[in-house]
Amino acid sequence: MKQIKRALTFVFIVFDIILLTGGYSAHSRMYQWLGRPIADILLQISHWVGGVNGIGWGIIIITAVLRLAILPLFVNQQKNTTMSQLKLRILKPEVDKIRDITQNAKNPQEQQAAAAASMSLYKENGVSMTGGISFLTMAIQLPIFSGVYSAIMHAHGLQSATFFGLALNKPQIVFAILAGLIYLLQAWLSLQRMPEEQRKVSGMMLLMSPIMIAAFSMFSSGSIGLYFIVGGIFALIQTAILHVQYPALEAKVNREFKVLKTAEDLMASQPAATVTPADLSPRDVTATASSSNTKQRNSGKQNRNSKG
Repeated sequence: MKQIKRALTFVFIVFDIILLTGGYSAHSRMYQWLGRPIADILLQISHWVGGVNGIGWGIIIITAVLRLAILPLFVNQQKNTTMSQLKLRILKPEVDKIRDITQNAKNPQEQQAAAAASMSLYKENGVSMTGGISFLTMAIQLPIFSGVYSAIMHAHGLQSATFFGLALNKPQIVFAILAGLIYLLQAWLSLQRMPEEQRKVSGMMLLMSPIMIAAFSMFSSGSIGLYFIVGGIFALIQTAILHVQYPALEAKVNREFKVLKTAEDLMASQPAATVTPADLSPRDVTATASSSNTKQRNSGKQNRNSKG
């Protein structure tokens, strides 16, 4: 199963690179392969809905359908990441011990032993070093989002389309503000269930994301702003699902996760670190040589005394 997952991840990463290196123009691979088919579906939906708001409703529906289709992937990814963070919180005292050993290492051999023990600590206790992130999920979602974005950028009919009186071919501050507020609420909800130490590291990044999305929407067309609003609503739903699941996930990790190998166990299993002359400073070498000469002189005196 792991081999199949790795193979699929490699295929999607190569596919993503081929798409993204072509840009987002109307003649790009992104638009020709993905954007155009999605744009055709978008226009069919808009004709089916009808009216002056048809294009806007088409953007909302096509974005919602695709986001809904990959929502289980997002929820599963979020669940795995959260469980990995909870396990790491329990494992943190052992991680700190090895970090202290690494910082106080007296020679490269001790540093290498501590580094090996650090890697083994995660592996032996079944904790992902990548934080539970699935690169396959990331590789799958990228062409989907990029294809929708490309379709909305170049779909025919957007130049004259409006949505409740707001032109979709021009920046709309209302859409930008709504998108920023939705993503801000999503970021705030994410922080509520985040471990304290993780909150300090990721908090600023989470709060910067809504600002960047609002700024981007403000300088893009109204159609892109509408796309971000719908995406933000689904991101909020995804976070709300995790918010509800979190107590059960925390209880499960506390109940089932046990530290199988401690820092002491792993350090004891490492080959003993030895100090070679190359590891010593000149002062250490001089002190060692002086100590050796002193021992030789004392040994000589003892021999002469015994003969006397």
